[in-house]
Amino acid sequence: MSNKTKHKLFLLLYAIYVPIYIGAFFLVEKLVPETADYWVSYIFLDDYIPFREEFIIFYYLWYPALVAIGVFLLLKDEYEYKRYMISIMITFTFTLIFCLLVPNGQDLRPDVFPRENFFTDIVAAIYAADTNTNVMPSVHAIGAFLGMISTHRTKQIRSRAWIFAMDVLWLAIALSTCFVKQHSILDIFGSVAVCLVVYIARVFLENKESLRNPKKIKYF
Repeated sequence: MSNKTKHKLFLLLYAIYVPIYIGAFFLVEKLVPETADYWVSYIFLDDYIPFREEFIIFYYLWYPALVAIGVFLLLKDEYEYKRYMISIMITFTFTLIFCLLVPNGQDLRPDVFPRENFFTDIVAAIYAADTNTNVMPSVHAIGAFLGMISTHRTKQIRSRAWIFAMDVLWLAIALSTCFVKQHSILDIFGSVAVCLVVYIARVFLENKESLRNPKKIKYF
């Protein structure tokens, strides 16, 4: 096995966080169930966002999109791959801790779907599998925004058309959480704030390192 292959396998270890997070998420779901006394995430803008079951397509695209950008960066841009994975570790872990310290949920799900079709059947399945608690900030939105950041930061994607298309996809994924009533728009605002703090901290550390040693390859 070549050193390059060994290095790729070592980088792949970052992905071990994913099953750890999934297990921790379901544990938090048990600790903060839908019957808990939670703080309700809501602002008036939610009243203007209609229920559109078609957006469940973008909601589901979150999973392959996060994997796809991760695999692409692992193969093409190891530096950005590390930044991407570490950012996910920090932000996703923060959301788990926040939900434990501040139990929260949303009451936006429709009691009865305005229509019955294939898409509403999928939404109903999501509702059954995932409670309406632990929504602030939205992990779905955080993942989408981190994917958007890496799409712009990697030098391996040069086509502006591709970048624009990916921006539309990431934004549609984030907003889909509101259209299928899995999240309040307030949860999205919270996700933006979390990603912004992590991004600013990352840039600060990178700039500090570049001043100390401009020729050194920096890893956040």
